[in-house]
Amino acid sequence: MNPVAETGAPLANPWREGLHHIGNSTHWIVLEGVRIVTDPWLGEPADGLLHHSTPPSPLPREPDVVLVTHAHEDHFDPLALRRLSPLAAVLVPTAAMARAVRALGFGEVHVVTPGQRLGSLRGLTIDVVRGRHTVREVCYRVARKGRAFFFAGDSKLTPEIEAVARAGDTPFVVLPGERSRLFGRRVGMSPEEAIALAGRFGARRAVLSHHEHRATAPAPWRWIVRVPPVDPAEFPPWFTVPKPGEHVAFPWEAPS
Repeated sequence: MNPVAETGAPLANPWREGLHHIGNSTHWIVLEGVRIVTDPWLGEPADGLLHHSTPPSPLPREPDVVLVTHAHEDHFDPLALRRLSPLAAVLVPTAAMARAVRALGFGEVHVVTPGQRLGSLRGLTIDVVRGRHTVREVCYRVARKGRAFFFAGDSKLTPEIEAVARAGDTPFVVLPGERSRLFGRRVGMSPEEAIALAGRFGARRAVLSHHEHRATAPAPWRWIVRVPPVDPAEFPPWFTVPKPGEHVAFPWEAPS
């Protein structure tokens, strides 16, 4: 795995509130002044077979918090983590991932479990929600000063995600929505499921995550893994399919 060139559009203002799309499921999110990176990735090909048709934007180096949903290389990438300040607090779902992060020099690493609430982490309240994927996965609801967003990495729907949606107090969601299959079985939410879930959240703005990739692999993997391209036309106008470097305003902020 080699680092992919960060030749996408640089972030116009990394301090601006809202979501700044870096690439894949990597987002730079500023919530009430707290800087958050989700699922850091910069290695290509990820998992030995995922290539990205659009290069990522340069990843800012000094987040306050790093949220990792699962161990796949396009979501948990040591190449990207090494470029981040070791002063950041990092959340991961397994002890093995925590050991890998600590080996990179990070001093504050939390192994999180579904149902856990971190009540005051760098000023954030973070609820850990059970996800479902081909490996152990968690999702995150993050709140500060009455503002909140929900982030799912590659997860399929779970009863726990549905319960958070029914609570109805999360107006900004970041969700996967694609048709990838492994051994013929879906591995994440479909576009239809993501759109419907955003509606159940009562979200006033939604962002599609994990959408620039394609699979290129030798036999037998090309028959085992199917990764059709995401079609932005499948999503309604309020469900943003961002390009690297694009800013998406929170619904309580003025649009970009």
